[in-house]
Amino acid sequence: MSGELVFVGWNHRGAGLDLRERLAFTPESARAALEALFRERILSEGAIVSTCNRSEVYGVTELPDGRDELTAFLSRFHGVDAEALSAAAHSGRADASVRHLFRVASGLDSMVLGEAQILGQIREALRRAADAGTARAVTNRLFQSALECGKRVRTETALGVKPTSVAGIALSLTGRLFESLEGRRVLLIGAGETVELTARLLLEDGARDIRFCNRSPEKAQALAAATGGATVPWEERVAAFASVDIVLSATGSPEPVVAAEPLKKALSRAHRRGPLLVLDLAVPRDVEPAVGDLPDVYRYDLDSLQALAHRNAQERQAEVPRAEAIVEEHVRRFEEWLAGLSQVEVVKGLRSKLEGIRRQELERYAGKLARLPEEEREVVDRLTDSIVSKILHDPTIGLKEGSSAERLSRAEAIKALFRIGGDR
Repeated sequence: MSGELVFVGWNHRGAGLDLRERLAFTPESARAALEALFRERILSEGAIVSTCNRSEVYGVTELPDGRDELTAFLSRFHGVDAEALSAAAHSGRADASVRHLFRVASGLDSMVLGEAQILGQIREALRRAADAGTARAVTNRLFQSALECGKRVRTETALGVKPTSVAGIALSLTGRLFESLEGRRVLLIGAGETVELTARLLLEDGARDIRFCNRSPEKAQALAAATGGATVPWEERVAAFASVDIVLSATGSPEPVVAAEPLKKALSRAHRRGPLLVLDLAVPRDVEPAVGDLPDVYRYDLDSLQALAHRNAQERQAEVPRAEAIVEEHVRRFEEWLAGLSQVEVVKGLRSKLEGIRRQELERYAGKLARLPEEEREVVDRLTDSIVSKILHDPTIGLKEGSSAERLSRAEAIKALFRIGGDR
């Protein structure tokens, strides 16, 4: 492999919701960022994972300060202060990058320990990178391996028993205001995976009056048909708050889709009774924070769910050692594959380098060699070719021995010493 595997990211552990909102990627902006990273030669391949709780860039770079270059690029791309980004960032190189992605895929780095949604989001990140042409050999293998690791953790540990998601944690808040979901009216805004999962959880808990609202009426109708629900026109979304008990919003809008002032007017005209629970699971946020200041309105966003997520994590901690062991097994497998890939590339590069030197020297002495009979010239050619093969023998054996980390280290040393690859 020419270059180094790195990642840079921001998640719920080190970056507040305000910063995560500014760093969120839409499918279109993720593709634009990947293309720009290629154009500026910061990455030679890579992918972007963007969810409600994280924005992370994984890729291969040939720059000695690749992680700093990635951070500087994202500062420019999102218009965010570089120092603020650096202070909140987490990053890694080589096996640390692999381990981090595998832990993410396993739900070990999620706000809700063991959440299942992240696997679909990693699969989507790989698909988008493939569409952009940036998911090459290493990235494709890395993400496919992460998916395999995540699946094993869910099937072989109790982290996969009764999968818990951010949507599930959010819906647990309904018990604070309502005895049950039976008879409660629910409005779901959006049409993505979070809304689909929420609809399934609501049905399991007894809710029957579920209304869907989305910019695309076709998507809203499809969800309503699948769950026996109804639809609300997009332009009537604020007015619809007045006739429901629970609202969950999870769109991909870069701007809030529900403002406080229009909602205040809609609720006052309806003369409604009883509390209104508003769950905002979007990043950037869909519902203006000031909505939580309205009378009898209880608004929660992702930062509000941190305490509940922490409680969930405590209950699942017993399964973490088993999950971490699976992660380490898959990290070793990937490193073995990567070391093999590097070994092949380095041996090919070294042979090409030595063969080039051999040919140059033969050409240099071509005049003198021309005086020899053809048979003797062939002997010289075979002799120099044999010398090249003998020089290659020990490095080739050495690149196959030891741990994957040792083999990768030797490969990098040979590349540096013989100036193989890059623009050295």
